[in-house]
Amino acid sequence: MRANYRSTMLTVKKLRRKPKHFHNFTGLTPEHFDRLLLSLEPLYQEAQEERLKNPKRLRARGAGRNFELELPERLLMSLMYFRLYVTQTLLGYLFGLDTSNVSREINGRMLGVLSEVLPVPARDEPLSDLAARAASSSSDGGGKKKRKKIGTFEELLEKHPEFEEIFIDGTEQELPKPKDKGRRKGYYSGKRKRHTAKIQVVSTKKKLIVHLCGHVPGRVSDHLLLRATGVMGKIADGVVVRVDKGYEGLEEEYPEVRIEKPRKARRGHPLTVLEKIYNRAMNALRIPVEHVIGHLKKFRLLAGIYRGKLERYDESASVIAGLHNYRELGRLSW
Repeated sequence: MRANYRSTMLTVKKLRRKPKHFHNFTGLTPEHFDRLLLSLEPLYQEAQEERLKNPKRLRARGAGRNFELELPERLLMSLMYFRLYVTQTLLGYLFGLDTSNVSREINGRMLGVLSEVLPVPARDEPLSDLAARAASSSSDGGGKKKRKKIGTFEELLEKHPEFEEIFIDGTEQELPKPKDKGRRKGYYSGKRKRHTAKIQVVSTKKKLIVHLCGHVPGRVSDHLLLRATGVMGKIADGVVVRVDKGYEGLEEEYPEVRIEKPRKARRGHPLTVLEKIYNRAMNALRIPVEHVIGHLKKFRLLAGIYRGKLERYDESASVIAGLHNYRELGRLSW
């Protein structure tokens, strides 16, 4: 029975026969998948060695059952989780694993390794306590911090002086209604009329995500979040920053930065014809960041209602942004 079941399992070999399905299920072409797998394998084995050498490990080395699922299928399963966001029960059925094993593989092993391999954006910590308050509202997750693959946002911009335009925008994702009364109030977004988590995306004209902040409660405004992340203070001279009209007063706050945004109508002072034409031109120039956010939301984990634990949200979003950058760059390094 077990052999018959394994013959019906979803495998990389089977899915490779249908390249369109392969891309729809993972967000990558088979060629990009192979390149990612080749770079990921040594780091995955290294992480496994570290896990086996953990002094807190109760079992002796070599004890327990061996992995039945090969690494290509483990990577495929993880990418399908990010892309399709199906339940872990369904993934377990498709790949012949228990639900608990699916969770351990994706969150305990693959998530950290993918963060190391992919060209993930910089994730400087916010300069205020906004993210700290969001993190303190849930458990710490118990996982050790992963080594950053790239440096800070400032170092990334220094490495790529060709980035002449920076686009900044915030995006929200709906969360289940929190049980705790304090969290219900903190995460309620008056704009979306839902409980949400908000992240800020900083991208380039070539649709590369260069910075992605940790999530904050949905009630935090885009302007306050931008101020908290400290991104504006790291923009190089001559770089144009494009934002939407929700960032009112940004020019006065950062006069040393060249900021371009649409005009905003005020009570008793409607927009003139020239200002409306100007706004259309500004909105057209901001299309790249809208495309970036739209592509991120093709990964269903970042669209719809987020069902997972909030302490894993930031790393999952970072990995998805890394997958997006990998597709745009065509390589696994900045």
